[in-house]
Amino acid sequence: MHLPNKFAALALAVTDATLSGDDDLAPTAVAALITAANTPPTSIGEMAAIVGLTHSATVRLVDRLETDGLLHRQRRVGREVLVEITSAGRRRADALQDRRLAESRNFLAKLSDGERELLDRLVDRMLHDHAARGHDRRRICRMCARAYCNCCFEARPAAADDTSDNESATREEA
Repeated sequence: MHLPNKFAALALAVTDATLSGDDDLAPTAVAALITAANTPPTSIGEMAAIVGLTHSATVRLVDRLETDGLLHRQRRVGREVLVEITSAGRRRADALQDRRLAESRNFLAKLSDGERELLDRLVDRMLHDHAARGHDRRRICRMCARAYCNCCFEARPAAADDTSDNESATREEA
């Protein structure tokens, strides 16, 4: 078994399933749209940091999304341009989030309640560790449905069963 490869394949499968049927939006455009829906209004500089593009690439992305009627430039604050989602953009972002959650539920439906609870704790641990190593939490959660997101933004409580989870996961992996 090569768990890292399988884990990476699963991550791509969820992403591919989420983006299927939306061939006109690249993953960065989806992330920009969801970012605008989650943090209105946002500056192009902040959006660039969250989406992982250069400032100039983000300007071009905002241009395309504005042309499509999904975003609009709201106003300038000093040198920063603020971007806001339109009603059409919000509907599109909500539909993408609904699809993302539905596809994720499809993958999780194959697991028992106990397996889902264990996976929930393990994924929390991995995400918190990733964020603790200095990764931008806004970027980690750029596609999250904020109504359900507690991946990295809340302080991770010390769990008494962290050791037992680790031992269980190690046994299951063997």
